Amino acid sequence: MSRMFAMLALVPFLASCGSSKPIPQAPQAVQAQRMRSDSTASGGRLRFSAVVEPDARAPLSFRIPGYVIAVEQVRGEGGRMRDLAEGDRVSKGTVLVRIRSAEYEDKVRQAASQAAAAEAVAQKAKLDFDRATRLYGSQSITKVDFDSARAQYDATQSEAQAARALTSEAEIALRDTSVVAPFDGDIVKKEVELGSFVGPGSPVFALSRTDLMKIVIGVPDTALPAVTLGEPVDVTVDAFGDRTFQARVSRMASAADPRTGNFEIEVAIPNPDRALKAGMIGSLEVAAGKAADPQTYFRVPLSAIVQAGEGGYGVYIASDSNGGTIATLRPVEIGPVLGTDITVVRGLADGDEVITSGANLIKNGQRVEIVK
Repeated sequence: MSRMFAMLALVPFLASCGSSKPIPQAPQAVQAQRMRSDSTASGGRLRFSAVVEPDARAPLSFRIPGYVIAVEQVRGEGGRMRDLAEGDRVSKGTVLVRIRSAEYEDKVRQAASQAAAAEAVAQKAKLDFDRATRLYGSQSITKVDFDSARAQYDATQSEAQAARALTSEAEIALRDTSVVAPFDGDIVKKEVELGSFVGPGSPVFALSRTDLMKIVIGVPDTALPAVTLGEPVDVTVDAFGDRTFQARVSRMASAADPRTGNFEIEVAIPNPDRALKAGMIGSLEVAAGKAADPQTYFRVPLSAIVQAGEGGYGVYIASDSNGGTIATLRPVEIGPVLGTDITVVRGLADGDEVITSGANLIKNGQRVEIVK
């Protein structure tokens, strides 16, 4: 009876649990920025900002496996010798790292020995074939014997050629026990240590050519006719204040980017003193062209851009609602990247409050709370 009364006492509690309403979810904390438009054209010129990049970057790896037995040594702080590290300068042809070569040397010797034996057999077969040719010409042997000598000669020549190819392959593998710098540059990545085992294709170093840097921008089609290959361009970099770097247009795309509609232009910047570093923000101006009208755009942080539909982009707009502030997804058309920001050329208006932090954590129509 006591157990029955206890179960009956639980019934109201269980009923209340089954009919309880979902607990309201707290609004997602985000940061937002109110938009103010700008113009890309100023005095007939277009201004762009972009990240400075090295002219060339080569990831270096071994083609064959092995244990690392040597890493290039450089003189470090206080004159002490140390292993090559990130930031060090190397010259073209410098052996950066080597793996154990004993087994590959053995393969070269073995292949060379087999090739020598095959050459000897081929030489004997050639002498026999030459003699058979003379005897057959004087009708001293039958055609069957002549054909047999010729077949033996052809077979031994093929075997000798295959043996030479194996020797060449073994010699190439032996040369590949070293990774050599393909050009003068700076070590920007090191992923190997003395004694470690590396496999084929495993990255060991990344080398960047820094005596020549570049900036890649996207210009609209209206400005393209005003830009010429080899045209001098002045580049300023935020890290160097008023210093101007003399550069030239080194490459112009022949087709527009299907996503942005802009044409990619590459500007090469000589960097003999290696003052410019990869990742710095550079700015430059190019002629706007006669047909180019000032174009309004909005500058938003890259963190505000989210996927919207198939291959499209969008931003979340914070707007007031009866229940507080909600995030509304709005498709936009993006333009060139300006450092850590990106331009939005269509889809925004002055005064729109764009969610710039936390956009990847929310959904369309979700309640949010803007924090400062």
